[in-house]
Amino acid sequence: MDLRPQDLLKEIKSGRLRPVYYLFGEEASAKAAALDALKAHFKSDAFNLVEFSGDPDQEAAAVVSECSTLPVFAERRLVIVANPKIPAAARAALAEYLKDPLLSTTLVLLSEDRKPDAKDALSKAASAAGALCTFSPLREEEAVERLKAAARTAGKVLSDEAAAALVAEAGTDWGVLSQELEKALLYAAQKPSISGADALAVLGYRKAADPFALSRMIQSRQLKASLIQARRVMSEGKADEQAFRVLSQINSAVTKQLKAKRMLKAGLAPDAILRNLRLNAWYDKDFLAQAQKLSDQRLLRDLKRCLETDTDLKSKAWLDPRIELERLVVDLCRPDYLAAARA
Repeated sequence: MDLRPQDLLKEIKSGRLRPVYYLFGEEASAKAAALDALKAHFKSDAFNLVEFSGDPDQEAAAVVSECSTLPVFAERRLVIVANPKIPAAARAALAEYLKDPLLSTTLVLLSEDRKPDAKDALSKAASAAGALCTFSPLREEEAVERLKAAARTAGKVLSDEAAAALVAEAGTDWGVLSQELEKALLYAAQKPSISGADALAVLGYRKAADPFALSRMIQSRQLKASLIQARRVMSEGKADEQAFRVLSQINSAVTKQLKAKRMLKAGLAPDAILRNLRLNAWYDKDFLAQAQKLSDQRLLRDLKRCLETDTDLKSKAWLDPRIELERLVVDLCRPDYLAAARA
């Protein structure tokens, strides 16, 4: 069966664990937190916790052997296959074991795939014997709401402006966002709420920058200004880390334009659209006019290019993130007729 991440955490707390959990998705920090929760629940010692991180083909027989071993002075045994790339032979061996798994063992498999493959025998076997759990990246609006909820739990009110600034700069990975929120909570320790200015003040080396600048330049398809801003952000840290921050801002800019066009077609008033998209009536006063200049086909094509760049950067380690991001910016800022000819 399919299990939501929050339901997996509930199962771990309850102690009613399954013979196997197969963890998918790109939200690495949430996946790691779930794995840590499993380890903490088991309180496993060297006898009842075994983690494999080498070549799955070489270790498949040993994994099955450990899974088939009864726990020592404990009720359950935890076996983890940490390598996210399991070759065909190992997948077959694990799928065969899962036809009749030992109920006192919990096997955890990790995958970097966005979601399970319905045709994959191992995914089918894991679903039948236990559960598949997909850790999808948070959408921008989900990240904003989660930040505000976490701030409330800590006894603070996080303003819409502050939450939007944190997401715009840090992206939607909860591991990164929670660290930025922690800094904001410490900075505003003597205040009842965290303002946008407070959030910008704790964004480290980025505190002097406008976290919405690149998004606004992309929305107006300013090629030169967008390239300069993207290069500035890329120069502020490690290229592979900054690349996904830049990509998140670009993707968010295009997504908001497409959403705005659809809201206009549905008859929503301009001020309602700006509120819905968490935009500023003054700073984003040209947003709707810029969005209306672009066709739905163009915006869908631009979103597809963002997805292609994201996939390439995650799957092709030899690519230079700076070059790929600049190629994306150039493609998105081409005049519409050139982009149409290229598609």
